[in-house]
Amino acid sequence: MMMKRYTVWLPLFIVLVGSILVPGCGPGVPEWRREAEPATGPEITPQGVQFSIYAPRAKRVNIAGDFNNWSKTADPLYDREGSGLWTIKIPLPPGRYEYKFVIDGEKWIPDPGNPEEVDDSFGGLNSVLVVK
Repeated sequence: MMMKRYTVWLPLFIVLVGSILVPGCGPGVPEWRREAEPATGPEITPQGVQFSIYAPRAKRVNIAGDFNNWSKTADPLYDREGSGLWTIKIPLPPGRYEYKFVIDGEKWIPDPGNPEEVDDSFGGLNSVLVVK
């Protein structure tokens, strides 16, 4: 009798605890983490820095940073294959840059593929990139 009770409640308990502790699940996860996922983070190429983000529900994605005066419209990313992977390549001279992605013109989010972050002075985070 006791074994039967555990076989029902134990799996339910594991799922509940797992949804809270696993990143990307549960109520304590910021909404932007549910809207976008890491792609590869910024990649430095001979043509410039390639930024990418996986945001399958987005209608448009831009990148804003100190390299474009934080314009939320200056540098649009493109989802050429319609797969939800948005990319842009921007030539940047050596230096330190802070940036965010802007999803659908209103959701400002740090790069989920870049662990380098700093306080944005507005209660959020900016992603940081150093180009050598």
